Amino acid sequence: MWKAGLTGGLVAILVIAAFVSLGCTTFFGPAICSFDRNRAAAVSASTVKTPARHAYYVRNGVPSSYRGRKNPFKATIGNVVEGSRLYDLRCAVCHGMMGIGDGEAGDKLTVRPADLSASLAQPLYGDDYFLWTVLDGGRAFGTDMPPFRNDLSEAEIWKIVTFMRAAFAESGEGASSTARDATSPPN
Repeated sequence: MWKAGLTGGLVAILVIAAFVSLGCTTFFGPAICSFDRNRAAAVSASTVKTPARHAYYVRNGVPSSYRGRKNPFKATIGNVVEGSRLYDLRCAVCHGMMGIGDGEAGDKLTVRPADLSASLAQPLYGDDYFLWTVLDGGRAFGTDMPPFRNDLSEAEIWKIVTFMRAAFAESGEGASSTARDATSPPN
């Protein structure tokens, strides 16, 4: 028994020694190991939501044509997989794979893409908010988010929302999807 513990300890020491001597990038690559202060500051300062859209939403709620709209799709494996596929094709380039606003194209934008994982964790933002945001885009609020009204069907957008709620739910406060399903902003 003590031999197994000793062997495990020696292996751990060898791995740590190799890591230290060869460097982080040898094991994980420059994307993970390089530290760029400007990029780190930009990522940590990424918005939870667009300030102008948030201010409008708090004052007025979503436009009446979206108000109270609920996602008709359940979080089944098929819906989540399809939503994931659509998210990867249309959203990840700006919002990143985990929805935190760190996608490659997002780095080139003046207003950073929203941190979707944080937005999904907010009870304030319901399904109708996400439908409105994706369909209308961000031009009215000074962002580069394009409107997807002519590119994605409403069913496709709902599947993206289904995926985001399933994939990003644990990254915010509270794990219950109903806690994040508030349908109206504070008055």
